[in-house]
Amino acid sequence: MGFRFRIGPFTFGRSGTRLSLWRANAGISIPLSGKRGRTFGKLGFGPFRWFFNILHTSQNANNDDSQTKVEKKTSSFSSYQISAVKAFGSDLNFLKKLRHYGLPWRGVQERLKEELPDYLTDRDNIAYSLVPKAMGDVFGQQNTTWKTEKRPSKSGNGFTTWIVIIKTDD
Repeated sequence: MGFRFRIGPFTFGRSGTRLSLWRANAGISIPLSGKRGRTFGKLGFGPFRWFFNILHTSQNANNDDSQTKVEKKTSSFSSYQISAVKAFGSDLNFLKKLRHYGLPWRGVQERLKEELPDYLTDRDNIAYSLVPKAMGDVFGQQNTTWKTEKRPSKSGNGFTTWIVIIKTDD
C-alpha cells in the first residue's frame, strides 16, 4: 500500500483523491480523480464491502454496460473458485493424505481458503461452500467415491465431520 494522508473527509494518495465518509463500520469512499481516467470506489456497511470501477470514457452509461460489469464481477468471482479447486486438485501430498487417512472437513476447507485471494470478504464461508464442489471435481460424486462421517473430536466434546474416500476394488 502506498503513502496517503487525510485532510478532513479527503484522502490524497498514489491512486488519486477520494472523498471518504466513514462512521463506525459504515461509509463510502468516492474517487474524485485517478490515473489514466480510471478510478476505483468502495462502499461499506459493517463487515460488508462493495467495490466498483468507474471509467471516465463516457458520461452516459446504459443498462447494457451495467449488466456487462456485473457479469464480469460474477465471472471473476467464479474464476477464483475455479482456481482454488484446480490448486486443490493438483496438491498431490494433500490428496495422498486425504486418500489414505481422510481429513476433517475443516482441513479441506482451510486448504481451499489458502487459494482464495486475501481481499475477499468472508473467505471462510466461501471455502466452506467450495468443499463439496472441490471433492466432486477431484474424486467424483459424494456417497459414491467419497463420504462424510462423524468422528469424536480431539477436544473430547462433540464430533468432527471427516471426509473419507470410499475404497473400491479396482
